[in-house]
Amino acid sequence: MDFREVLGASSLRRLRFVELLYASQVGLPSDQLLEELECSLPILLKDVKLINDEQDDFHIEKFKGLYQIQVKPHVSINRLYADVLQQSPEFQIIEELLYEKCSSISDLAEKLYLSASNTQRYLKKIEMAFKKAGIKLDYRPLRIEGKESVIRHFYYRYFLEKSDRLESLFIDLKDYQIKAITDLVDQFIQVNHLENRHIFRKRLSYNIYISLWRIKNGRHYMQSDLISPLSLPDAETLESFERMALEVFRVRLSEEQIKDCLWLSYADMLIFSEDQWKSAMKQSRTYRDLYQKHFELVEEFNRLIGLSLDELERSELTIVLVNDQRMYSPKGRYIDILYRQRGIFLEKMIETHYQAVKKVLKIAETFVKKYRIYQENDFVWNYAYLLITMVPQSLNLLASNDQPLKILLLSELSPTEETFLAEQIEERIYGNFKIHFVEERSRDARIDMHELAKYDALITSSSVEEVPYDYPTVIIDPFLTSQNIVQLQQLISDLSG
Repeated sequence: MDFREVLGASSLRRLRFVELLYASQVGLPSDQLLEELECSLPILLKDVKLINDEQDDFHIEKFKGLYQIQVKPHVSINRLYADVLQQSPEFQIIEELLYEKCSSISDLAEKLYLSASNTQRYLKKIEMAFKKAGIKLDYRPLRIEGKESVIRHFYYRYFLEKSDRLESLFIDLKDYQIKAITDLVDQFIQVNHLENRHIFRKRLSYNIYISLWRIKNGRHYMQSDLISPLSLPDAETLESFERMALEVFRVRLSEEQIKDCLWLSYADMLIFSEDQWKSAMKQSRTYRDLYQKHFELVEEFNRLIGLSLDELERSELTIVLVNDQRMYSPKGRYIDILYRQRGIFLEKMIETHYQAVKKVLKIAETFVKKYRIYQENDFVWNYAYLLITMVPQSLNLLASNDQPLKILLLSELSPTEETFLAEQIEERIYGNFKIHFVEERSRDARIDMHELAKYDALITSSSVEEVPYDYPTVIIDPFLTSQNIVQLQQLISDLSG
């Protein structure tokens, strides 16, 4: 699930407006936008003005009947989601629920300059969304309760979209206080020989910040789950971190509470070293059970791609799957905030690689039904996303088990140009197919239907009106355009079914 449902109808429509134009390379006409956004033309024009007035990074204009979006250099769609989260009163309320500085609706309304009635209305929408995610909203006093890993993971996803760098998250912290957090993270990774990647450091840093607020307000991770035998950083690093926590959060941290801040690792939610994995397999029956079940899914995927993964690769892929799912309840809901990046990726893949993605979705659906875990559709899609993206050349490997296709390439190019074009097609299009040529064909000669029957499809740069309309045919340019690539990929995908 995503948390778009807490946004007002106007905010959600404008968000979708920008997304549609951003995804379109050539622009969209008014009638298509009106249908997609379910609004009238006056509202659409009003939205254009509001977006252009309020947004510095995205500018909408109309050119030759098509609405197009101009994006500032070095700016991605992520900036849009960050701006929506920062400006939305609904998400401002959600953020305040982490801090627990407002005990009542009136306190919250006063702090955010909202009316009490609007605040109450926003809270009702938030409560419904939280409930779906397994989080409970209490009103007296205002606070959220539920599985601690889910709550902390939710706020991680929220801050990840709202803040594109640590400085914007830690806006109230001084430089040396931010350094105390980043030094703790760097030392922790170093002494435990964990994977030293930017996203992992960022995730640990964000979760430390979130955990400190939860600890400050009396919400602790279960100590019995913080059992991984990892080492804490050196005394100097710990002292700087403890001093920062006392100055900023007014919390005097014990060693166990520092482990609470690092719950992702100490609870074996994220495994990033062989020693940590061995420990989790030995000490945690829950982890061992999830690992063994997910290993079966990886084995099934490995069969789909022709047994291309060795034992170590299968184990590493299994760990990735467990890392990504374990903080959720097996009967819970997957959490997105606004940006459904993985879902969008799969939707695009389905457009051109339908058969390949369908195979992976099928084994994921069978897996979750067999074990009655993570059965929500978003989890199934997440499994498919991870399996496809974590294995290089997975789409080619999936296609290699398909029935090989014979494709006839017919053009009026020179032999060298035609050969080059064929190599470009075979290089850029996924699938189990081979390009074939005809040696001679005059401009006025008709294609031999008997000869055409030997092939599964025709690719040509010429007009071929004599070819039956139901014969799989793609007309391309003498050079591959982006539109040609999409058409060819869809052709191969459809024939592979």
